[in-house]
Amino acid sequence: MQHCDITIVGAGSAGLTLALLLAPLKLSIQLVEKGPAPEPAAAEFQRVSALNLASQRLFAELGIWPGLSEQLAAYQQMDVWQADSFGRIGFSAEEQQLPALGWICDNEQIRQQLYQRVRQAPNVQCHFNSRIQRISQGEQNVALQLDSGELLLSRLLVAADGANSFVRESLQLPLTHWDYQHHALVATLTSTEPHQATARQVFWPDGPLALLPLPDSRQVSIVWSVPPARAQELQALPADDFARAVTAASQSVLGPLQLASTRQLIPLRMRYANQWVQGRVVLVADAAHSIHPLAGQGMNLGLMDVAALAELISEQLEQQLEFDCPRMLARYQRWRKSEAQSLILAMESFKRGFSGAAMLPKLLRSVGMTLLDQQGGLKQRIMALALGNQGDLPKCVRPGLRPASGAVNQSRAL
Repeated sequence: MQHCDITIVGAGSAGLTLALLLAPLKLSIQLVEKGPAPEPAAAEFQRVSALNLASQRLFAELGIWPGLSEQLAAYQQMDVWQADSFGRIGFSAEEQQLPALGWICDNEQIRQQLYQRVRQAPNVQCHFNSRIQRISQGEQNVALQLDSGELLLSRLLVAADGANSFVRESLQLPLTHWDYQHHALVATLTSTEPHQATARQVFWPDGPLALLPLPDSRQVSIVWSVPPARAQELQALPADDFARAVTAASQSVLGPLQLASTRQLIPLRMRYANQWVQGRVVLVADAAHSIHPLAGQGMNLGLMDVAALAELISEQLEQQLEFDCPRMLARYQRWRKSEAQSLILAMESFKRGFSGAAMLPKLLRSVGMTLLDQQGGLKQRIMALALGNQGDLPKCVRPGLRPASGAVNQSRAL
């Protein structure tokens, strides 16, 4: 039997980030992951995420950005348009007076960099290839029974175990969910023309196609959201036929394309836990919410969850209060649920707004995009929120601010 302060279930980007944020607080931390530990390997870009400025600031504070930046692609421009229409809107780092609008990163590279830092923390113990057999709560602790027979007792349990969270399901926490009736088709393609560090997205009546720049100036990662039957049809096409289909859907913006990887299909579903806290258990990141990849904000939203939780725990300890205080956990739930709800509603409105091929709605969308592109003030505010420069952000990721004390600053000493 092992006693600890906090157990984190899930060693994805959110769980590892939380462990790294909390380690300098000298709490005893157990990290439980059903899969293997991340192994050093070259980036394959099979699954990618778009990191915004808030996430970049978080990773810079944690000390992993220098290593991570060698494996990612910065993009200086975004180009969004409606197929077969005049509707178009563009964003650039230059007009925002920034070096980049964001970065496309291999998900596994993020895990590798985080894990290398976590391994240096003497108060974090990792249990990989470990499955949970049973969860039970008492007044003083949460008990996890692992398949190895080991029993972990902790004062606080954080569920960072993804959209199909075992912890959430075991505790029967209520979940609101709906199927987007889309599958995301993900692949890497080689382009004839260089991508010019530009992220592109074209909207078709049956769903959007995103072309995300990779470190190679002639490679892009695509995320093509289409109805399930169409997605399966595209996945089954011969490689050359599939490449031609993507070229046509992208309106040849990068010239003829060639398939350079396997194709993955990912069902798209919205999940939102109605309750993020139960007793001594708290949900973060995809265990609490999963959203449409339309604006590439899923990774950023989850990272802000763990940064917020770490901030509140740090504040409790600085004030010599109990870090597992129910009042603090309620504050976390109110704070992050509000942010998640706003983004889920925005993505749903955006998705529905660009669906359908009827002529009048299509014309109105095109006019709206054109007007927004010309409205400098409103366009700037939208971008500031998407970039992570505005909103109710954790202190450690706010632009121009650095916390005077606490977990994030101290993490440099690990």
